[in-house]
Amino acid sequence: MNKLIPQVLAASFVFLLSITFAQAADDSREELTRLLKLRLGTDQVQPARETGVEGVYQTRFGDKFAYIIEGGRYVFIGDMVDLKMARNMTEMSRRELVVEELAGYSEQKQIVFPAANEELAVLNVFTDTSCPYCEKLHSEVKYLQEAGISVHYFPYPRGGNRGPGYAELKKVWCAEDPLNAMNIAKGTSAGTLESSGNCESAQYVDDGFLLGNRIGVTGTPALYTSDGAKFSGYVPYRELIPQLIDQ
Repeated sequence: MNKLIPQVLAASFVFLLSITFAQAADDSREELTRLLKLRLGTDQVQPARETGVEGVYQTRFGDKFAYIIEGGRYVFIGDMVDLKMARNMTEMSRRELVVEELAGYSEQKQIVFPAANEELAVLNVFTDTSCPYCEKLHSEVKYLQEAGISVHYFPYPRGGNRGPGYAELKKVWCAEDPLNAMNIAKGTSAGTLESSGNCESAQYVDDGFLLGNRIGVTGTPALYTSDGAKFSGYVPYRELIPQLIDQ
């Protein structure tokens, strides 16, 4: 009988440990989030959620994704890939974030160059009028429109309110004809920007900057498809069109 005591105690310990971790899975996500905020030094940590992989939880702070294992003892930051399915699970979450954030940003705050005829795709562009490659991309917008692609511009002043394009972006968004103002600012139309940049729409420039930061924009142009896929930097229209439209 005495020989059985250690086995019984061990079994009881495992049983109790199982209960503890089961309760942790149900009740302590808030605690995991609190600890992450404390350890990472930020309040932008999102509540942990199940990943579909046993014992692994996903959270997010800012535009970065992190994974919690061992009941919260360890956290690693980066991409988690399902090798069997050849699927980047983090990229899927990242795209969901982009789609959700862009959907919450009213089209009223955007400057839209619509497709010439039937709209086949949408390209979301974070832009700065002081960015040379933004100008190059804008000079090719007409080809995107002709191909059935609507271009939605979001303001993103590099450097925030101290950036070189901050004041000019406000003038564009405050203009009576924002599309023509964008053409003037990007050098595809002659003229001068006559708006003062002091209007209700000027706030959209700050809003666009904050939006870009939330989804991980670090430079311009930053291009996003309607399903959240990102192109970093300028892409020539001949390469861009086939990637946006199934041919």
